Amino acid sequence: MLKIANHCHYHKAKAQQLIEGIKNYVIDAEVLLRIEDDSVALCTDLQQQTTCFTHSLLDPKLLARAIQKNQALIKACNNKKREIHSIIDLTAGWGRDSLILATHGQSVTMIEQNGLIYNCLNYLLSIAQHDSTQACFQNLNALNLNSLEYLNSEDYSMADCLYLDPMFPAHKSTALPSKDLQILQLMTTNLDIESLFEAALVRAKHRVVVKRPLHAPTLSNTKADIVYKEKTIRFDVYLTHNNVTV
Repeated sequence: MLKIANHCHYHKAKAQQLIEGIKNYVIDAEVLLRIEDDSVALCTDLQQQTTCFTHSLLDPKLLARAIQKNQALIKACNNKKREIHSIIDLTAGWGRDSLILATHGQSVTMIEQNGLIYNCLNYLLSIAQHDSTQACFQNLNALNLNSLEYLNSEDYSMADCLYLDPMFPAHKSTALPSKDLQILQLMTTNLDIESLFEAALVRAKHRVVVKRPLHAPTLSNTKADIVYKEKTIRFDVYLTHNNVTV
């Protein structure tokens, strides 16, 4: 059951729009959504204790991270010709990777299938676009769609880059994922990520980028053309239409 606590004072119309979008959302777990003026918080019981995750696109730590230039994500979603301008994040989630890409000039469409997450993300984006003068927020938009259906629809306009960040696979370690990922996993069902990946290879103009744990297998038998690594994750890059510009 979803419970909603509205603490918003300055953006009441936007908060009401969020409430209207999620009031009929059905979930088996007990989840509390707290709506604030520039953030949302999701609280639920995990491992027999209450866990809360607060998210804002205006979080100073997130914005400070977004402006860092030497990130593997940015390298993976670009090329030497700097011809990648439009990106579709097919698994948007909380939108943080999309924000990083938008901060560096790309136009990013965030697609999120889950209704609750999408409405929260769209609320936070509308707040950021209203309250901030930073250009990155104007480079973002969000859609509540099934990504695979969208790629195969007439509405899809070929993007320079398609980005996938699928749920991390189970790991032998007993360490729990971060709070945001635990709550995300609680509320969402996995897309047919292999089919989505295969469709993306056909529908991306220049490249498909897949985020993976550092030592996880690739999504399919297709070998990545380029790999950018960080300490715990990597980005597999698949060049499309025989494009060899890297």
